[in-house]
Amino acid sequence: MNVETRIGEIGEFLRFAMAEWPGIRASHAHEMARRCRRCILSERAVELVDDLCPECRAPAVEVRDPGAGDLREAAALDDLLKSHAGRGRGRYDALVLFSGGKDSAILLHRLRAEHPGLRLLALTVDNGFISRVALANAARILDRIDGVDHIVFKPRAGLYEKTFRHAFTHLQPGGCYCTVDRMDGDLTFDIGRNHAAQMEIPLMIAGLSGAQVERILGLTTFESPRTDERRRRETSADFRLEDIYTPDEMRFWWDGTAWPEAHVPRVLYPFHAWPYDEQQIREEVLKLGLIEAGRDDPVMTNNDTIPVMLAVDSAVLGYSGFEPEFASLVRKGKAPREVWLNVFEAVEHLARRGQLLPLCVADTLGRLGLSPKDVGIP
Repeated sequence: MNVETRIGEIGEFLRFAMAEWPGIRASHAHEMARRCRRCILSERAVELVDDLCPECRAPAVEVRDPGAGDLREAAALDDLLKSHAGRGRGRYDALVLFSGGKDSAILLHRLRAEHPGLRLLALTVDNGFISRVALANAARILDRIDGVDHIVFKPRAGLYEKTFRHAFTHLQPGGCYCTVDRMDGDLTFDIGRNHAAQMEIPLMIAGLSGAQVERILGLTTFESPRTDERRRRETSADFRLEDIYTPDEMRFWWDGTAWPEAHVPRVLYPFHAWPYDEQQIREEVLKLGLIEAGRDDPVMTNNDTIPVMLAVDSAVLGYSGFEPEFASLVRKGKAPREVWLNVFEAVEHLARRGQLLPLCVADTLGRLGLSPKDVGIP
């Protein structure tokens, strides 16, 4: 499947979701799941009472907003970054995981602007399914941000294919978000950790949102605990890695016990300390010219397995496993409700008919050597 066809089909889906779906929503209401009237969460994900999900109907309490940022955390992060500027033992002070999406674009831009003394290496991991749009975005972004070296690492053929095949055919509770996306993310981050350790880069920085840091990693601060980084990863998505990978493939996964303490990088997630607003970031990357209009949507820039994840979750769970994350952002005013309501309802509507990004789904399944039956979709 050529890149123009894939971009065209995703663009048509987004056009349908934003332009057509609102006009036909009412006529299909009888077949759609009810959704929380404050956020977007489906009744198939949680029980709704008075059309409210548990989090939206809970009494208001003073809790940290993962999208708001924290002044003390931001100051601590700023001090840490300043203390590392020019201090790395090798050529770089920080390795930045760089996907070519909007979040990694703003992360790199802000690090370069606010910490010009920090010697940055951007690392893009090409897993064989990385969006061609994201790769084009990465080249454009780096043309506009001076002073950042960039490497693209493409691991051996078969590593990510094995990962995705296993994850899609052994879904855990929570669907693809907690299984496919989690294994992909863990492996990519571990490849980053290995690069940082090998090159003696003291910091590894990633662009997860505050909500992702808390929901996926279970952290309550912007830095991964040192004790965790000194361990050997033995599981991902609750699978024992040694049951899936050969000993030679296991070297791509992180083993903090195999490195001297000084080589183990500190792993940072700045968006847990910085204010995070999904819509503002999309507007900012366009204003700065880092990404072209129409190429900032995460459905477009995330990897080629996303259409399959959406289709599989719709068939298996009845909703997208990504919905709770975006519902959290909507609930806290960090993402526009109408946009993501339209997207996830359009996913449900089209998936029910077998019309959700069919060319993209067929192409990705073919590249993985899987059939629709293998992953539980029509």
